[in-house]
Amino acid sequence: MYQVVHTIMCENPTKKMWDSYLYFESEPTTKAFLQQTYEKLNIPKANVYAFQNASKFIYYIKQARQYYVSAVNSDLLVQPLLLYYGMVSLLKAYILTRDPDYPSNTRVLQHGVTSRKIKKNYYSLAEDEVKVQKEGLLPYLHSFLSKENLKEKYRIQSLLAVIPELQPAYQKLYKQTSLIPVSLSSHRNYEKLCTIFYLPESVLDKVHLTYNGFIHYLNRYNEGQGVFLPSSLEVPKGIIRLEWHHPNQIHVTESGDGFANKLFLHDYKGNFFYKIKMETDYNISEIVNHYMIMYVLGMLCRYETERWGEIVFSFMSEDMYMIQEFLALSARKFPNLVYDLLLEERHIFQTD
Repeated sequence: MYQVVHTIMCENPTKKMWDSYLYFESEPTTKAFLQQTYEKLNIPKANVYAFQNASKFIYYIKQARQYYVSAVNSDLLVQPLLLYYGMVSLLKAYILTRDPDYPSNTRVLQHGVTSRKIKKNYYSLAEDEVKVQKEGLLPYLHSFLSKENLKEKYRIQSLLAVIPELQPAYQKLYKQTSLIPVSLSSHRNYEKLCTIFYLPESVLDKVHLTYNGFIHYLNRYNEGQGVFLPSSLEVPKGIIRLEWHHPNQIHVTESGDGFANKLFLHDYKGNFFYKIKMETDYNISEIVNHYMIMYVLGMLCRYETERWGEIVFSFMSEDMYMIQEFLALSARKFPNLVYDLLLEERHIFQTD
């Protein structure tokens, strides 16, 4: 899906990321970008569509930027709503690159998800659910990101469980571990095109497999050309050593799709994580994941104002810790994810 990885060293990663979006706020560069994208998709009259959609695309990006700027400078009382509509604007820009006639009908402008009615006497974010509708922005977006079907509903805790940057907060709050950091060797083997990495030996107990059985288990979820192989070298007790081989990639950090395996995720700094469980809830695009969670928070903020105020301003809710962590992360990461989607390349913005 992603061709390459670009690591951009800078003093302010968030500012640099948004500055990179300025490329899409110029009419000549946007027209050229859209035409190239449409031609790559074999869409007839690509030049005509590019001319027609340039202004619309630019305003989607500019509007998204303003939503995010306003959100960062706003109170928590309204922040989720601003971030949600910033997401929507970015996603509309992306969908326009895949469907030059978007929106072709009003149905695709609906949210595409609903949240259940909140009980008056008790609310838990982790136990809340989001239900996927047959039509609307979310299912239409998903159709461009994955061939797999979405479930009818998702539990919020399951969605939070597979966001790498939230794992420390997730473990503290829910007393569970859903992701394990992968320790990569920085050594480049130019002869074998091999990446060496390490995991705690306890992962074998979690999946009830031997070392070799675990290797076969990993390879079942490969989506690219990479292959996992055992390592013959001895390692200290308590860890296991594995190898990832790819015919074209020297090291996994240089691969646009990382391990290209459903059991591995990466954060916006390029660190990798292993998913302990392989379930449908844990196997959706992170963009879809963020959208679902932010929708629930946005609707809570908008339609359950009193409840939201109690969560934000009282000391009685354990949800506030995770909510603040998620809002801060999503404000930084979601625009980065969409930027990667637009260019079909991964971009890691890091401090010098």
